[in-house]
Amino acid sequence: MTKYTIYTDGACLNNGTSKAKAGFGAVLTNPQGKRLEIAGPVPADQQQTNSRAELMAIVEALKRCTKVAPITVFTDSKYIADACNEWLDGWKQRGWKKADGKPPSHSDLWEEVDQQLQTKGVTVVWVRGHSGIIGNEQADALAGLGAQGKTVNRLRTKA
Repeated sequence: MTKYTIYTDGACLNNGTSKAKAGFGAVLTNPQGKRLEIAGPVPADQQQTNSRAELMAIVEALKRCTKVAPITVFTDSKYIADACNEWLDGWKQRGWKKADGKPPSHSDLWEEVDQQLQTKGVTVVWVRGHSGIIGNEQADALAGLGAQGKTVNRLRTKA
């Protein structure tokens, strides 16, 4: 293997309510074939939404890609994939504003995602969620743990 492969997901229990609890999850396979599973809650002082958790998953995963190698990120969020592949440049050209003149939600994380995309060779690919793709299913389970307030940082020597 000569690249990183990352599956990311976010989860939010009671999404859209005052009792919402969000978490992220990701499964990274590095160029040496070692797999890292990460999960964690969205900090309590931040907005608890599924979208924020999805973005945190990408940010946290990309931070862990320390070797120079191509990176493929798989996400089941069409919004995240479309934004990374189609909309980010326009947002930046308009001063971090969408076509409607409003800033994208969670612009702090979008700026971090953009920085990672600009400094690393990253390709973002949309996959259908809950369709049996093993990495996506694992990231989903990890995100669920994060939404429950659990933290995971588990290294596996075999993918």
